[in-house]
Amino acid sequence: MALDYENNIKVAIQFIESKLNTRIKTKDVAKASAYSLFHFHRIFQVATGYTLKKYMRVRKLTEAARLLINTKIKIIDIAFDYGFESQESFTRAFRKAFGVTPGKCRKDHIHYSSIYKNKFTIDQLLFRNKGGKMIPEIKEKNDFKVIGLRYFGTNSNNEIFALWHQFFQQTDKIENIAQVRHFYGICSSSKTDLGGSKGKMEFEYIAGAIVTTLDVIPAGMVGRKVLGGKYAVFTHKGPISCLQDTYKYIYGEWATKGGYTILGTLDFEFYNEKFDPSGSEDSELYIYIPIK
Repeated sequence: MALDYENNIKVAIQFIESKLNTRIKTKDVAKASAYSLFHFHRIFQVATGYTLKKYMRVRKLTEAARLLINTKIKIIDIAFDYGFESQESFTRAFRKAFGVTPGKCRKDHIHYSSIYKNKFTIDQLLFRNKGGKMIPEIKEKNDFKVIGLRYFGTNSNNEIFALWHQFFQQTDKIENIAQVRHFYGICSSSKTDLGGSKGKMEFEYIAGAIVTTLDVIPAGMVGRKVLGGKYAVFTHKGPISCLQDTYKYIYGEWATKGGYTILGTLDFEFYNEKFDPSGSEDSELYIYIPIK
């Protein structure tokens, strides 16, 4: 049965709205929507255009701004009501969002409606398909082992590109490579900090090669075992600079109507002889999404 992604996003929004005056944990929002936090972050951002943390922050500040204008509630009480630890932290966040302090907002009695973030509605969903549809191939894949270089962060400065460059300079250090010129980009959520920093989700990414054993791991590298199972395999054609468009399609249009449940906290990219790092339109790589 096809997943009702729209309904689950609606449930998440309702959950957030009901708890705007509390300290909302991202994991609780994901739980309410029946997704793993890893996949919910992606789906939510594609749907709303906001990271989960940023959406919650701007919604709190928007409602706080309305209270400043329309009531005589003390600023410190509004700050506490919307989950801020102090009036100072509320003021910093408010100024960053609206360019003025809460006191000036109240004094001037001017609504900042052009930058308010009103409650998201399902009619605003951004994950409508803008181009051709991609039909994935459904495959069963066995467990496999990878050795490579690890990155952890938000990739805000395109660190993954640099990671691959470093990896290809060190592939001769890896013993027991199972398939020459076959490489994997393993992307998984963090076990310790799924929330990320500054509202961005942090994740682990490993640029690596498939190996027959993890007994010998070169210094500075890591080894991982990836569990097998059923995967939806998407072919990304063209330059890697457009890869995010493919991911947006997968976690947006296809996830809405694909008829499968996305599982777990890991997906991966597979690069073989068809991949052209120079950016050719004929280049191909494959994205594996775990499903049931």
